[in-house]
Amino acid sequence: MGVSPLHNIICRENTWYFNRRVPVEVKEYDPRKLIRYSLKTDSKKIAKRLASKENQKLEQYWSSLIETGAKHCHHRYKSLVERASLFGFKYQHVNQIAIGDFLDLFNRLKFVENDLSEKRVEAVFGTETPPEIALSEIFPIFLGLTKSVEVEKSDKQYIKWKNPRDLAMRNVILALGNKTINSFTKDDANKIKDWYLGRIKAKEISFGTADKLLVYTKTMISTVCEDRKIKFDVSHVFNKFLFNVDDKKQRPPFSTNHIINVLLNPIKLAGMSHINQALLKIFAETGACVDEIVGVRPNEIFLDGKIPYFLIKSHDRDKLKTKHRERLMPLTGYALEAFQEFPQGFSQLVSDIDSTNSAIAKYLRQNNLLETPEHSAYSLRHSFQDRLTNLDCNDRIQTDLMGHAFKDRTKYGTGATLEKKYEWMKKIQLKS
Repeated sequence: MGVSPLHNIICRENTWYFNRRVPVEVKEYDPRKLIRYSLKTDSKKIAKRLASKENQKLEQYWSSLIETGAKHCHHRYKSLVERASLFGFKYQHVNQIAIGDFLDLFNRLKFVENDLSEKRVEAVFGTETPPEIALSEIFPIFLGLTKSVEVEKSDKQYIKWKNPRDLAMRNVILALGNKTINSFTKDDANKIKDWYLGRIKAKEISFGTADKLLVYTKTMISTVCEDRKIKFDVSHVFNKFLFNVDDKKQRPPFSTNHIINVLLNPIKLAGMSHINQALLKIFAETGACVDEIVGVRPNEIFLDGKIPYFLIKSHDRDKLKTKHRERLMPLTGYALEAFQEFPQGFSQLVSDIDSTNSAIAKYLRQNNLLETPEHSAYSLRHSFQDRLTNLDCNDRIQTDLMGHAFKDRTKYGTGATLEKKYEWMKKIQLKS
């Protein structure tokens, strides 16, 4: 395994790094591809001397792994950092301590002079270098740290949550190569941002999409570094990391006339399935999205009382977009007719919601039922709020019916009664 120290150093931005690939013969024990960390010097002579010592320790470490059959583990470094903190010291590698503040060195020596146990010495005098984690390892580690998300979401919701984060890290590797997170700098963050800017200029993505992916990148890297106790100046490295350009186009609302005479015209909807027609009618009349309507269970639909209504709420592995989306919706007009046709609701479509949304959107587009090219089915939600606003409905009732947060005010009480909501729903009812 021996390698000349000359091959174990590399210079980056006037700083020398220890740099060595893990030999094939120890891959079984140490799965890392590359070991690289700063030697904290701009002198090649000093770097060569330090690298020789680091290489010797690394060889000894690998030999011990082979002899004992143990595996390299990132968690050992993490435990040493935590133990050093318990002893009242900031964890530093012994090389950093040796060239650091003399008083700090003296305090560490004083602390261990009466107890030279291995656990004390290895923590106080930094016998482990930070684990080398390649960018390609960040996403798998992050998934392991966020397992609760998988439990809380449905399979499709989890895929939607997971895929863009996976894409974000793959983009980072495209921009930088598969370097280690330990050598990640502010310049690297700027290179990632520039890479996205190139794609924005090529009209491949929007500023808003780029910012979402940049946020995922920052969150995943900082989460992994915090868990592994890797020193990482998040506030500096990711300072001004986002574009913060609002290029999101607001979907225009449909006019009430267009909804009644075109969008819900039975002749124009003749080619759409009855179940999708029902979903569209409920969406138009209540402002509740198709995802929310499909999520309603049979025992959350009440058609027999004086005021018919349904509940929109989160379920295990079937969560709403936000906690504010939970609400009670009175049924009037087209929505009441649709639920009377389907009194058990539409929850059988929960696992196929994407296909349902796509089918509705495709039909509206192909049959020229959209008021303008900028409209979509989601415009019905804006239309619903406009109908409330145009009749001077107060903000509290609007938020209760829309499933919005109550602006910048605390939401006291339980909100409007079913009777009061029903009163407003009758005022804005589409079906005459």
